[in-house]
Amino acid sequence: MNKVIQELYEIEAQAGEIMQSADMRQKVIQEENRKKMEEVSLGLKGEMEGRLTILKTQLEEQKARELAQVEERNKKQIEEIERSYRQDLDKLAQEIVARITKV
Repeated sequence: MNKVIQELYEIEAQAGEIMQSADMRQKVIQEENRKKMEEVSLGLKGEMEGRLTILKTQLEEQKARELAQVEERNKKQIEEIERSYRQDLDKLAQEIVARITKV
């Protein structure tokens, strides 16, 4: 009977050691997972920053192209208005001179 009790104590002690070992292993795994998550998070953050930089550059280039196009259109419109104004000014001046000389 003593032997059985002794063996039960040994089994209980072994079970306690197994539980402690499992608990320690769980803590190690949790720490490893935490570090991996941090690494993944930093990697994703870096990747997103890189992509955002590329997108920002592309948008700036697109904005510059569109602005140049608008400036060119505006320049052509201004030139057309000035040309039209010069032509109409000559016509108006001729009409005024013609009216004055008729009187």
